[in-house]
Amino acid sequence: MNLKEFGDWALAQGSVANPPPNNKYKGQCVSLIQQYLYRVFGIPFQAHGNAKDWAYNIPDGFTKVSGTPQKGDIIVYGANYPGSGGYGHIGFMDYNYKFFEQNGAKSLAVSYRDTIPSGYIAILRPNNQDKLGLNTNSNVPYLVQVTADALNVRTGPGTNYPIATHKNHCIRDKGKYTIVEENGNWGRLKSGAGWICLDYTKKI
Repeated sequence: MNLKEFGDWALAQGSVANPPPNNKYKGQCVSLIQQYLYRVFGIPFQAHGNAKDWAYNIPDGFTKVSGTPQKGDIIVYGANYPGSGGYGHIGFMDYNYKFFEQNGAKSLAVSYRDTIPSGYIAILRPNNQDKLGLNTNSNVPYLVQVTADALNVRTGPGTNYPIATHKNHCIRDKGKYTIVEENGNWGRLKSGAGWICLDYTKKI
């Protein structure tokens, strides 16, 4: 099962429990992530604590990274996540750049949001990207030159995503940059800074 297939499966279930042999905690955010590990990566069930604890109890086959979340990344929130009762929250970025979660926007149910909530404390990236089954674009990577005087860098491919909060949140030098992924008229920067609108660039 790849990333898209898992998202379709989980939505069809409506609400999921931990995978076997545990089979408990139906509707909880961690249970969705446990199913994600089990069905996409073949990782057997193993407890990692509450949602917030996954920032430190990292599952096998994943690496804690910095930068901008990408498809397939697990996104962890701390004890101060609103409405979590101090347990935190956890979800992942789906194939369509939406935030996929359980017991978040819908109580005890699987759902997704158009943008990733702010305030996450960890990004966990799968080491085996092939398992995600993402389509690769043969046209990338390629080099572009920025033509605008100032170009915002966003956390995802669209103006509905927030502007990145790190020091590289805005390009002002009309420099040359490598694009490693496309989504419509948006391109993801190789530097990991985020996404830029390709309407304000020219391909070199």
